[in-house]
Amino acid sequence: MPVILFCKSLTVDSNLDKETAYIGDIIKWTIEVKNYGERKYNFPILFDEDELISVNNHQIIFSEVHQDPTGIEFELTAWDTGKFMTPSYSIEIMKDDLVDYNFKLDPIEFEIISILNTLEQADFRDIKGPVPVKNIFPFKEIAYCLLLLLLGAVIILIWRNKVEPKYEKINYDFLESPIDRASRRLMEIDSSILAKEYYSILSHVLREYIETKYYIRTLEMTTEEIENAFEIFQFDEQYLIQVINFLKESDKVKYAREIPNPDKMVMDKDKIQDLINSI
Repeated sequence: MPVILFCKSLTVDSNLDKETAYIGDIIKWTIEVKNYGERKYNFPILFDEDELISVNNHQIIFSEVHQDPTGIEFELTAWDTGKFMTPSYSIEIMKDDLVDYNFKLDPIEFEIISILNTLEQADFRDIKGPVPVKNIFPFKEIAYCLLLLLLGAVIILIWRNKVEPKYEKINYDFLESPIDRASRRLMEIDSSILAKEYYSILSHVLREYIETKYYIRTLEMTTEEIENAFEIFQFDEQYLIQVINFLKESDKVKYAREIPNPDKMVMDKDKIQDLINSI
């Protein structure tokens, strides 16, 4: 809105960058003297005088030639809808660094509208549910930390109280010789047990004695395998034949359910003792 003062040859341009805006938008209000000549002007600063209109910022406009102030630009914001007027404002025209007179500007009208008017549906929107809020005191994190510390303490306690393995060296001075072990086992046989178990023990005593003395794995060999491996046994052939014959008789009792009489059971036990003493 240009304003002309003919008697003083003064032209003032006062305008808004937008005459319609939304609530909270920034509206730029520019005031500038056009034919300033050699005159000097002072542009006072505006302050908030209305709760509905705020003056956010201002900027002085300077002449490109003399670098003198020739205008001012304000940033206005309205906080309600409706029609408003720019604040009352006067330019001070200076003479010898003193105010000669004030030039008051006419107010400019502008309108503030609601953004809801531009929407297809201007009704109230649905109410949103409550938003979850984090606790001020982190109980969950503290509980996890305490549980972790407790677990660490339990691990350390178990580690400190673990039983260290103790290894004792076997004293070979007290080990039985093969013949002593075989003789002791024969003496410990109870003749009242079943014949199958009785001959199983006799067979095991004889095989164990040969294995521990001659290092031949007779405990893992069948009677047939022992008979076919004649050459690996380094004792008299007559004793080996007696061993094989006894093992065959023992197999009959263990697997063929042959039942010997008590006298034969005693004789076989003595026979095993004689074989152990001979080979």
